[in-house]
Amino acid sequence: MSSRHNQVRSPSANPEGIDAMPRSELRPVAAIFAIWLVVIASAIPAHAQLRTFGNWTIGCDNKAECTALGMTEGPPNPATPAVVLRIGVDRTSLSGFEFEIIPLPDGNPTPRPITIICLLCTNGLRAAGDERADRIELHGQRITIPGMQGARWLDALGQGQRMTVAWTGSSATATIDTSRFLEAWKRLAQMRGDLLRQVLIAEGLPLLQAGPREERRRAFPAREVLPSGMPGIERMTRKCPVAADPGRYRQFELPDTVTLWAVECRSGDTVTQHWYQARGAGDLPAALELPDGDRVQLNAGETGFEESVFDFDFGILRARSGPASREDCGTRRAWSWDGATWFLLERREMPICVGLSPSDWIRTYASP
Repeated sequence: MSSRHNQVRSPSANPEGIDAMPRSELRPVAAIFAIWLVVIASAIPAHAQLRTFGNWTIGCDNKAECTALGMTEGPPNPATPAVVLRIGVDRTSLSGFEFEIIPLPDGNPTPRPITIICLLCTNGLRAAGDERADRIELHGQRITIPGMQGARWLDALGQGQRMTVAWTGSSATATIDTSRFLEAWKRLAQMRGDLLRQVLIAEGLPLLQAGPREERRRAFPAREVLPSGMPGIERMTRKCPVAADPGRYRQFELPDTVTLWAVECRSGDTVTQHWYQARGAGDLPAALELPDGDRVQLNAGETGFEESVFDFDFGILRARSGPASREDCGTRRAWSWDGATWFLLERREMPICVGLSPSDWIRTYASP
């Protein structure tokens, strides 16, 4: 399988010679998809883990809101355009979904117009040549496909037709292979169904009703202060791993006499931030353990993060893990301090480095 990164693609399951069906025999694929999104629920516990099918990656968060990402085939190539199809599915809707097309950066300061061609989108029929195909032109900006047009595109994805991506007026093209989309969509529906059942059992809400919103946990701000106080400073100078050299350290005051410490540690070319916390003016700093939703807690003191920052104005600690020198893939987490403890605010993941903004990564956890 793979993405635009040197992975092997599956050939299209829909050959070029597919025949057009009479209008009376057209299957309401979008309607079938909508049913799957509601009724599929297995006995397997749902987990917030990503799944990849060909060039499609899917995932859901703990609220049963799910995302499917379809990427252009082949390794990154500046000679061809690239886009991501992003389909978001809400937990409370039978058939509601948001279908977006996101152009990826190509290194040019002025983005070139991109044309997306979908052969099976017009009335669910295969176009004769290109004259009946749906075309969408992007001018460096993402676009949300509305209403019935989005339903046609969803139908086309389910029928496994490749979609063509081209720079407007150019012969350079790329494709989005949809041959495994149906498999990915079924799995997403199953994950969503499992999560919906778990959420509904936990919350006691009627199916497909949002119910009363839980009050969001409040994040309390902090302030940075000059490192002070003994034995805090003495302990902080010895908080790096054995093979690492200590660098600068910072101190933040949280409500209720809680102190947060950030310690910079360097080992060769690798710099990590390690986080410790103390309660009370005379307490010794202890390794900060942070929740990770449905996963094992992260020890931010002993393990640390290669990329992390404390936004003390809002009381939010942010961290990314993933390939070095890349900001377009990996896992991003954000924790909030609510005045008494830390809670996971959000987790987003992107396993493939294609230039996608973190705000478009698949969300695998969201605070209630």
